[in-house]
Amino acid sequence: MALAAAVTADELYHPILNANPAHPAGWPIRVIVSSQTEARHNRALWAPTHLISVRAPGSRLLSMIELPPENHLELFFGDTTDPDEPDAARPQAIDAAFAFIDRLPEDAHLLVHCLRGIGRATALTLGILARYMPPEEAAAALHALRPEAKPNRHVVNLCDTALGFKGKLAKQALRFPAKVWKPAKG
Repeated sequence: MALAAAVTADELYHPILNANPAHPAGWPIRVIVSSQTEARHNRALWAPTHLISVRAPGSRLLSMIELPPENHLELFFGDTTDPDEPDAARPQAIDAAFAFIDRLPEDAHLLVHCLRGIGRATALTLGILARYMPPEEAAAALHALRPEAKPNRHVVNLCDTALGFKGKLAKQALRFPAKVWKPAKG
């Protein structure tokens, strides 16, 4: 544990892009994706400046990281992949997440979490990454951030639609989970 305390924020939030002219403030995508439990247990070490919490409707967020309300976006949708389910993610949630990302300052350290850190948070993070890089590069970056990812396909489809990828991002999501990331064929 002593080694963990010596880790700096720059090492934890290693920028994914050296330069990001596509972001309004040039944010180089400093992000951690986790479960709610990991976020709570590591809140002092990780010390995010901004937080996206994805929660099921009616669930409680237990003793999460204290941030000003403008730095914490709470999204409420379940982990269902059926868009007809009442608690399924809606396009407005993706729009809200993208608007939140657009307001991040260049030095922001973003933490995205859902209950398990496997489905909803990874799907949303894949969409965030794909705003600034091609879908295959976004998928590879997500795998590097969260190898156990299994992005929620419905959330990925919403991101794909919002970004106008015509299924390209959704196709990359089908490659998860993967123990080792390999470049796509052809």
